[in-house]
Amino acid sequence: MRESSSINAAGANRRWGALVILLISLALRWALVLRGGQYYFSDEGRYESSRTFVDALLAEDSTSAFAQLFIAPEHLGFKLIGIIPALLEQLTRESLVLPALFFSLFSVLNLFLIYKISQRAGATEQESVFALLFAASSMSLLYFSRHLVPYDSAMTFGLLSIFIALTEKSSPKASLLCGVSAFLCFITYNGYWALAGLGMLIYIFRNSRKLSDLIQKALLTTVGFALPAILLFLLAALAGTNLLAEYRAFSTTVSQGSFEEGWSLPFEYFWHAEHWLFILLFLLSCYAIYSSRQSGLWVVAIIFTYSCMLIPSVFLHSFVVYGRLARQMMPFLILLAAGGLVQLKQDFSLGDKLTKGILVALAIQAAWNYQGSYSLTYPRDFAEKTEATYPDFHFSEKRLIFGAPTLCQNNGYIAEYIKRFEVPPEPDAAIDGEILITAKHPDNFLPYQYEGYTPQERATLRDMQIEMRLYRAAESFMNDANPVWKIMRSCVVREE
Repeated sequence: MRESSSINAAGANRRWGALVILLISLALRWALVLRGGQYYFSDEGRYESSRTFVDALLAEDSTSAFAQLFIAPEHLGFKLIGIIPALLEQLTRESLVLPALFFSLFSVLNLFLIYKISQRAGATEQESVFALLFAASSMSLLYFSRHLVPYDSAMTFGLLSIFIALTEKSSPKASLLCGVSAFLCFITYNGYWALAGLGMLIYIFRNSRKLSDLIQKALLTTVGFALPAILLFLLAALAGTNLLAEYRAFSTTVSQGSFEEGWSLPFEYFWHAEHWLFILLFLLSCYAIYSSRQSGLWVVAIIFTYSCMLIPSVFLHSFVVYGRLARQMMPFLILLAAGGLVQLKQDFSLGDKLTKGILVALAIQAAWNYQGSYSLTYPRDFAEKTEATYPDFHFSEKRLIFGAPTLCQNNGYIAEYIKRFEVPPEPDAAIDGEILITAKHPDNFLPYQYEGYTPQERATLRDMQIEMRLYRAAESFMNDANPVWKIMRSCVVREE
């Protein structure tokens, strides 16, 4: 009786521990959001569709509101989810922080789902908490939470489909829900089609002892995916959009970067995002494969998601692999590594001490990784800081966009590299003046360099170590006899 009570108490403590980990993870993400960085990537501009939809809806122009969603209809689910924070902005004030706080909730939901998937797959409470700790320590599952991008929200639906797929008793309801969740994953971010497909495949083939069971589950799961897809295609057609043609056209645009490195980029990306944490997860996963027969599902999941990147990239040259695609593998690597850690603890006499040492190393590496993201300064925030510090200096938002010059001047000040780059910039001419404010450009953050840059472009960025700077130009520099000054454009955009 005492032993049973002790086990129950330990389980309850671990559940409370899981809750604490989730709350800390939420606080860390909100702190990251408050440090800025929203609208750094051009893809974040899709949130404007949600804002425009709400504005048109409140103006009782439902036709324009409806049509707005199907302008550039890729990742449509993200725009629909974005209606919620866009409505909240109407109740408070326009702010990029509020929607970022909202979307960061999906990042925490992903940690929770990894924990619940571990439990549903048959792991002990301890193993599930280890999986949650690994997930909470993962940099690749953290840093996008400050940006208004669809990757975390799509992953939530993909992991939900896998959670449903692991149910012990299949039913028509579970089949349909698995298919719907997979559809929501795909429609929220089209690049996570592998994650969506994985959830459906796990459900169809798991515990299908009879061919009739397999066929029934396959049909119902497909119906769950297909029905909302058909409805969406019909709605798009009413708005004058051929959704299938749009998706085909969009798939051909995922070509910025290198097709050939599709096989190696995920591993290189994970090293630069996670550092020694990735090595730790890899080694623990290897031990799980060596020592346990119950690791097969996560091994298959890793191989499947990796193959869905490798084949279309390296062999078919249909799309380039980016870091945001590679991170689909991380939940399964984490689940596999958690099993390896539990097995390691059981197999060795010093297992408890070894486990504690690993967890300490995990915490140290996670803290080191995290500071890299928290210390970033972004062009928009840098520009606001310079304007606040030097009221005579003015900087237009259009100078942040692609195509804007890397140098501009205003009232005797010169701004350099305060913008986002699609490709590494050419080095600027030397500026004669006093450097007033400087900060490292966020493109020095290595995980960002795996979002469309080629290996050669990454090497250029690492050599340049670009800094954003504000100068007070020397009097001798500001004259038309100086060709650099003569062609330098204004930081204030009036008619562009």
